[in-house]
Amino acid sequence: MSFLLLMTSVAALAWLLRAAFGAGKDLRTAMRLGAAAAFLFTGVDHFLSTETRYLPMMPGFFGDLRAPLIWLTGVAELAGAVGLLVPLGVYRRLKLPDLRYWAGIGLAVLLAFLVIANVHVAIQGGGVEGFAFGAWYFWLRPFFQPLIALWVLYAAGVIRRGSGE
Repeated sequence: MSFLLLMTSVAALAWLLRAAFGAGKDLRTAMRLGAAAAFLFTGVDHFLSTETRYLPMMPGFFGDLRAPLIWLTGVAELAGAVGLLVPLGVYRRLKLPDLRYWAGIGLAVLLAFLVIANVHVAIQGGGVEGFAFGAWYFWLRPFFQPLIALWVLYAAGVIRRGSGE
């Protein structure tokens, strides 16, 4: 839920700052910035807290691939965040497709796969360092994944695709 809180807080701040400085009240941009900030944070955290936070979340059947998978998901989160952050005008100047769209799809797919770790922690009944919540939290987490995926898909322009920035 800290992910959702960070994403929402950054989005609200971005929306307020845009409105205050005359850039308009662009909800999609604010949501994209919120998602990017949250994925940047967790992407970096995958490398800083591999042993303490993320390994306990990984099911044992992944074996020796547990740490590399954590790093891979960290890289994917960072790449997705960067993809969301790059303005549409930059993509156009570089004659690239709108990679924000593909970053949104990639992050949504990643979120679907991360449910495995969230369900594993809930079933295991253990805790994870840095998450000082009761067992209820780990049972609730998988239900937030679709909400976050929808957020990212909307923010990236996959859902209700508009003209962009």
